[in-house]
Amino acid sequence: MRDLSRAVLAAAGIILAPAGAVSAHIALSQPSFEAGQNYAAFFKVDEGCAGSPTIALNVEIPDGVIVLATPPKPGWTVNAKRDKGQVTGVTWRGKLAAKDADQFGLFVKLPAKTETLYFPVTQQCEKSEIRWSDIPAAGQAPRDVGHPAPVLRLIAAAQPPPSTAHYMSGDIMIEQPWSPATPRGATTAAAYMTIMNHGSSVDTLLGATSPAGKLDLHQMSMANGIMSMRPVSGGVTIPAGSTVALGPQGGYHFMLTDLKAPLMEGARVPVTLTFAKAGKVPIELSVAALGARAPAGAAAATSPMGAMPGMTH
Repeated sequence: MRDLSRAVLAAAGIILAPAGAVSAHIALSQPSFEAGQNYAAFFKVDEGCAGSPTIALNVEIPDGVIVLATPPKPGWTVNAKRDKGQVTGVTWRGKLAAKDADQFGLFVKLPAKTETLYFPVTQQCEKSEIRWSDIPAAGQAPRDVGHPAPVLRLIAAAQPPPSTAHYMSGDIMIEQPWSPATPRGATTAAAYMTIMNHGSSVDTLLGATSPAGKLDLHQMSMANGIMSMRPVSGGVTIPAGSTVALGPQGGYHFMLTDLKAPLMEGARVPVTLTFAKAGKVPIELSVAALGARAPAGAAAATSPMGAMPGMTH
């Protein structure tokens, strides 16, 4: 009976392989993440179906996961299936060569409890399709099933997640852009954010503009106990599959100069970031309290950057 079922499926162009027989697979680029957070879900496709190009990818959304955005993907159409207003599935249609790898991204809100989520995927190719929907039994590893569904393990957050803002363009995600408020009469401020590259190739943050003032990339470094800050030429590299933090603890950040007005706590400042590949990305800086060392809602010390000992510009 099993052999007959396999013959029927094969005649329909649906591929089933014995457990452990599949080397290439579809998986999430970040297989674990904090429960209750917003999450950029990027599904990695290693290759086509037995030498046949991929022409469509359908992802089923698990219960409790809320799709916030379906970013456009150049060369592909994106369609969402809905039930009672909720997105239950997303389909991309285009063409990906059989030997090429790529990623397909969604922006979602995760459930608040820790659990394991499975996202069944149907990979449609020109000559056949593969259903990546197998879920391992208790005690069984995903590699031991024929076509494992992409899995996401929700882990407990270290602290209650603060209110955050997220922006996406292509494979680039910008998380929680913010700036401390400035005193009256101040003409300079600093801007911070976290940038994630979920793609398979490097991108570069080239710079930014804002109607509030002039924005320049700077880098802080420590030498002989002295903190120095200098402009960055050529932009900031965002490696594939990596996260780069622009923060007050050191490293890269934006300096906002020639302010037209002080930054007031609670305000939102429009900024447009420019990336070499992702292009122009409009965002908003959330203005935190005067002297804040972290965005509103995040635990951190409140020593103003200007008071850091040994810092020169």
